[in-house]
Amino acid sequence: MSIIKKLASQTAIYGIPTMLGRFLNYLLVPLYLQKLETAADYGVVSVMFTIASFMAIVVSLGLETGFFRYAKLTENPTKVFATTSITLIFTGLIFTLLTQTFAGNIMAEIGYPQHPEYATWFAVILATDALSALGFAWLRQQNQAWKFAAIRIANILINILANLFFLLLCPYLLQQELANPIAMQNPSAWIQWLQYNTQPTQMVANIFLSNLIASVITLFLFGNVWKNLKAGLDIALLKSIFAYSLPLVLVGLAGMINETLDRLFLKHLLPESIADTQTGIYGAFYKLSLVLTLFIQAFKFAAEPFFFSKSGDRDAPHTYAYVMKYFIYAVGGIYVFTLAIMPYLAPLLLRKPIYYQNVDGLHIIPVLLLANLCLGIYYNLSIWYKLSGNTTMGAIVATTGAVITIAGNYWGIPKYGFVASAYTTLFAYASMVVISYFTGQKFYPVPYKVFRLLAILFIAAFPVTWLYYNPDIQLPISIALARFISLIIFVFAIFVNEKTQPSKFNG
Repeated sequence: MSIIKKLASQTAIYGIPTMLGRFLNYLLVPLYLQKLETAADYGVVSVMFTIASFMAIVVSLGLETGFFRYAKLTENPTKVFATTSITLIFTGLIFTLLTQTFAGNIMAEIGYPQHPEYATWFAVILATDALSALGFAWLRQQNQAWKFAAIRIANILINILANLFFLLLCPYLLQQELANPIAMQNPSAWIQWLQYNTQPTQMVANIFLSNLIASVITLFLFGNVWKNLKAGLDIALLKSIFAYSLPLVLVGLAGMINETLDRLFLKHLLPESIADTQTGIYGAFYKLSLVLTLFIQAFKFAAEPFFFSKSGDRDAPHTYAYVMKYFIYAVGGIYVFTLAIMPYLAPLLLRKPIYYQNVDGLHIIPVLLLANLCLGIYYNLSIWYKLSGNTTMGAIVATTGAVITIAGNYWGIPKYGFVASAYTTLFAYASMVVISYFTGQKFYPVPYKVFRLLAILFIAAFPVTWLYYNPDIQLPISIALARFISLIIFVFAIFVNEKTQPSKFNG
């Protein structure tokens, strides 16, 4: 159990600030849905952040994972950090300048030609975030957990405060000024600024501007970390890092295709009259898998350096199998709990009936939860190609999922709308799990207890999912109580599994 305790503690130290930040950001969604005039406006937000997610993979060049690997291989993390950071500074400046030059054309292609400033803002966000990611990687590698947590939380708080300032405080201050007729006869520059920034058409821009402010300020919070840049750029080392890291860009792009491309397909494959509205509704329902998504992201964040640290151990494969078992326990429990509280969670987070009363949206919630569950399993399975250095094979596996995503959305969206996107996401992630398992067993065998893990997942998913899709079924107890009993059944199944086949590996 010591292995699980160690990973759990690392997840707590490194993951909880990330989970807290993500959760607080999710709480901004109700504010956005309330302040933006239409679902189409939220569709614009969803589309722009989707594109930014893709570009973030390219701008980062896969150097974060490359840093972890070569910091261990070279035993000179300062030189690796300086080399990768200087590279990102140079490429980030070029990316920002090119985006600024062609901002009008870029936004015209996306579909919002009236806002060329969006392109420039996001270029700065992406360049600074890529560099900040290396700063966070340095802190993780150096075990500076508290500084890591402080900067993470500061970034989130700055973003939230900026959003609250633009979306809540500015309208309030304008109302106070409007109550003074004398001041409004000859409005000051301050009043004119408030009037401009509180227009309904400006609310979307304010969301992006808040993110920009947080990203730029965060870069300066690392302080002395940037002194390591004095170690300079090592071209020979950079070539080796690129050979390892660049295939990870393809992995990241494929992963982002699976995660977010459906929103772009919804915008461009549906009739213009409903495209942004459908995108907004789908994006809002995607947020309802937040608990599972947050846990998986936190686990991935903590697990990557943990797995690298264990890679040289003789019993490393048993460690990974051991971790997988407890990961299945955790995500299965989160799946059951999330569906059990969904009737209460949906109105709380989605706010408006246009969202939480949407029949198709409610139908896809279990589908999206299962998809994210599969994604978490894939993250566990995919560690083999990062440890073995076979990142090209990892790129092939991830690309297969991306092809499924593209084909499924292209065929299904015109017929079934965002419902097709949800099922395509599930099929893509499930396919990646199967391919990654069999490929990984060939190149880096890990003794997973496959059939027992599948049985545990079935016990987790089936009862509560059946109850979710049959809310009018006649039972001797309430449906709400039955959902929570399904959680107890799942916990009992875990207990039986541990009693009948306890792990022989104790870390």
